[in-house]
Amino acid sequence: MYHVFSTAFTVILLYLVSFFLYRTGYYTLQLHRKFWNSVLLAAFITTATAGLFLSLQINYKWNVPFIKEILKWHVEFGIGLAITGIFHLIWHLNYYGKFFNKISPYAEIYEPQKLTAFEIKSNLLIVGFVSSSMQLLLMREIMNIAGGYELITGSFLGSWLIGSALGAALASRSILNDLRKINLVFSLSPLVTILLMLLLSRIFLNPGETPSFLAAIIYAFIVLIPLCLVSGFTFIKLITTARNENIFSAGKSFSIETAGGIISGLVISFLTCGLLGTYKLLSLIILLSIAYSSVTYYCITRRSKNLTRLLVLTLGIIIILFEPDILFRQILFPAIKVTDTEDTPYGNITSGEYKGERSLYYNHRLLSYNNDVSEREEDIHYAMLQSESPEKVIIISGYLKSLLPEILKYDVKSIIYIERDPYLTKLETSVTERLPANVAVINRDAYRFIRNSSELADVIILLVPPPSTLLLNRYYTIEFFESVKKSLKPGAVFMCSPGPGDNYLNKESLNLYSSIYNSLKANFRNVKPVVGNKLFFVASDRELSLSYCKLLEKRGIKNIYVSPDFLDDALIIQKSEEVNSLIETGVKQNKLAFPVACFHTQAYQLSKNLDEKIPVMILLFAVFVLPITLIKRRNLVMYFSASALAGFEIIILLTLQVIIGNMYQFTGLIIAGLMTGLAVGSGINLRFFDNISPGIKVILLVLFYVIFGLTYNEMIGLKGDLVSLTAILITGFIPSSITGRVFRELTLKNETSYQTSSIYSADLAGSAFGFIFISGFAVPVLGIQVSVYILSALTLSGVLFGTVGKKS
Repeated sequence: MYHVFSTAFTVILLYLVSFFLYRTGYYTLQLHRKFWNSVLLAAFITTATAGLFLSLQINYKWNVPFIKEILKWHVEFGIGLAITGIFHLIWHLNYYGKFFNKISPYAEIYEPQKLTAFEIKSNLLIVGFVSSSMQLLLMREIMNIAGGYELITGSFLGSWLIGSALGAALASRSILNDLRKINLVFSLSPLVTILLMLLLSRIFLNPGETPSFLAAIIYAFIVLIPLCLVSGFTFIKLITTARNENIFSAGKSFSIETAGGIISGLVISFLTCGLLGTYKLLSLIILLSIAYSSVTYYCITRRSKNLTRLLVLTLGIIIILFEPDILFRQILFPAIKVTDTEDTPYGNITSGEYKGERSLYYNHRLLSYNNDVSEREEDIHYAMLQSESPEKVIIISGYLKSLLPEILKYDVKSIIYIERDPYLTKLETSVTERLPANVAVINRDAYRFIRNSSELADVIILLVPPPSTLLLNRYYTIEFFESVKKSLKPGAVFMCSPGPGDNYLNKESLNLYSSIYNSLKANFRNVKPVVGNKLFFVASDRELSLSYCKLLEKRGIKNIYVSPDFLDDALIIQKSEEVNSLIETGVKQNKLAFPVACFHTQAYQLSKNLDEKIPVMILLFAVFVLPITLIKRRNLVMYFSASALAGFEIIILLTLQVIIGNMYQFTGLIIAGLMTGLAVGSGINLRFFDNISPGIKVILLVLFYVIFGLTYNEMIGLKGDLVSLTAILITGFIPSSITGRVFRELTLKNETSYQTSSIYSADLAGSAFGFIFISGFAVPVLGIQVSVYILSALTLSGVLFGTVGKKS
């Protein structure tokens, strides 16, 4: 299948965005054409090279093993080549008869208007608030759409920063200084980003399916580039205006803009606690941004300002009452009729109907549907049949309404259902109200509940998804299995499912399953794989039987799928032995500080699209690594310091997941804490800091990261949400304040707009590299502690390469 319309539409839409930015003066016609001529050249080279391989294969019968992939890229890039070629032709139609009037090479230029210090401060604050709010909300939404694992998070944050760095670099070369126009475009850019997010998700992504990593990273970058480019451009122009008017320094401007981000983090953390939906918040923030630009720059009279405020207030009330989230979810779920949607501190819950059949989606993934017989019976009976008389059962996650009828087929005296999201359990109120008092619903983090529980169970069934993220990885670690063992009676049973029950297991899936198996074997005497729709691991210290048909007959339990009508004991045992024979005992056990299962899961996801591995590596290298070649040597201190801080941000967010188990609710608060450090370091005069050179400050950062790495095990051993959160906030504040101080001092020494833009671009590009390198490679492959030491090495690199030798 070739994306004829979708590829053409995407190229046209991006060209229109680029043309609009040229016409408003963000860059010259020459740069606009140079960029699209480069796109034309790249599309031509790719199409021609692929066509050459196809010709050799057809004419000379060459055996080209990846010919199908070549054909795909030949067609896709050919479509892009055709559309870009049309643009190129339109530019030069005047050669054939002056079809168009001559276009001025520059957009209309305005002299910057005189602004007071308060107006500049408020503008910077609004820019910081809107940008950070959009980042937090879009990150949550794109993570849900694209899969939510750490590589997606890193690529999102990296794409955001690279886009902002491009905008900052453009600002230093642009002659557009009209803050009216700049702020208007800034306030409208989120609309373009949301439009791209919705349209491209409909065009390129299949609802309910996790896209490949290549598709996800391209999707995120294209969606974010309009907003991020304009945001970086706007910030640099505001810094330049403040400096030209002798209002305050670049460091002070950065501090004020960061303060807007701090307010955003606190507000978003509060409002996303189930008060307002994601798209309702996005709509209100965009309305706020447009209102600010209109009242500040376009409404002259008091009457027009008051009318604008009244209109904005009316529209805000309509948005709050209208519930726009259902409309937006309907766009994202075209195959079903969305009946309800709710954003919780833990994720999104969407329910819908398709031809009378009801289904429930959690974070855009199917959670429950009618007639899910095979899934619910496997989830319960493969474990329950191993226990001779299960009296107390603990179910972790899953959908209780679906699972409960299967559990009640046994003479169970106590059922504990653990689900972190209370909003999800509210959907089952009609069921739980009819249950006896011995059924308990616990809305707590299951990891911490099991670790701190003193109750003993006969069966514990873990139904959380595979360890694709570090949040989920916790439930497949040797530490969690140890806690599970302590919560089981002697000879009791535990079951989990780390992935699908594929007929063929490739190297990546075997590494994943081996790491989980080896971690279970470290705690349980017997571990048996059971291959069904999912691959289950059943673990116990007693002997286990895989003759499920005989066990069903002995118990007198009547099932539809897990029954002799569909299953055969000999086949179940054969498949189990096949998997068991493939398990590699040499694969490392999965641990909290060394989450190898998370890495293996990501490698397994990438292995599903073998033809994308090389393009993914090339794309990551080109977008996140190559920008260092454009950084001036004098700015390498800023680049590497920002890289380390960005990587540290990823690590403390992951630590938050390990300790507290909730990334969504506290992410805004953690980011606000980091921004507070940046604001304090860059905006407040601290005399004792002024006497320390930037190089010494960077050395202090190196020492901090080393100490944090040495004490990391004590950090993750903290108990109590408040104590843990406070410790994380403090550890985030220290390096961010020092890094902010480095930015302040570098910008004070470089007074021109170009130099300030260069330093800010180095800051953003370094942060982008840190996000993708730490989240996508260092933590999964080397573990968290080693990754922290790598942060020290990155920071030290800034001193060695940025302060030694001749500066350029």
